[in-house]
Amino acid sequence: MRIGIVIALDAEARTLAHRDGDFFVHSVARCRYQTLVSGPGPRRADAAARQLLAAGCDALLSFGLAGGLAPALRAGALIVATTVHTTNGESLNCDHSLHDALFSSLKASGALSAPLYGADLPIVTHADKRALYETLGVAAVDMESAAIGRAAGEASCPFAVLRCVVDPAHFTLPRAALAGMGEDGGNRPLASAAALLMHPFELPDLIRLALWYGGALRALRGAGTLLCG
Repeated sequence: MRIGIVIALDAEARTLAHRDGDFFVHSVARCRYQTLVSGPGPRRADAAARQLLAAGCDALLSFGLAGGLAPALRAGALIVATTVHTTNGESLNCDHSLHDALFSSLKASGALSAPLYGADLPIVTHADKRALYETLGVAAVDMESAAIGRAAGEASCPFAVLRCVVDPAHFTLPRAALAGMGEDGGNRPLASAAALLMHPFELPDLIRLALWYGGALRALRGAGTLLCG
């Protein structure tokens, strides 16, 4: 099996030692993997997923960071998705074999098996996070997994999700953090600084988010070390 790994951000991709190599999950034996940085959002994730499938990948993995929705989840929590709920009410089921293999490899690291939500836009406020959790029971949210899951479904190939929580459910994202997210998956520090000048009261939350972000990347790197040789 050759697994195509769709990753939204450069920083997330750097948590894997190599852009391609061997991907080991217990019940799927040794597989090849190939990564592609898509940039954030469903449209870019869909294009990257289709590019990987066209390149010969026969399974897809959504890999990266997520926003926390379940109140008990802390920054750095790893989640292996069971399903991905979409904005139009779909429920995309992850492949059982890939899910079980990933979860088996990572459960000693405290990974959680849970449903996720695939958003079209960032879920910013704690009130919106709480509403999604109470309505759907989803543990976390990202903007790429739903698009990747749809592409996998159309190609009739297995699909899985591994995500790591950055911002907990009680936290509202500062505008400076959103401004610093580049469309190509890179950082835009000048845009973030400009937004912070407009809203200087957000500085404490921005520092807090930066600490969580660093911790989440370390947790994601640890997961990558366990899975990828």
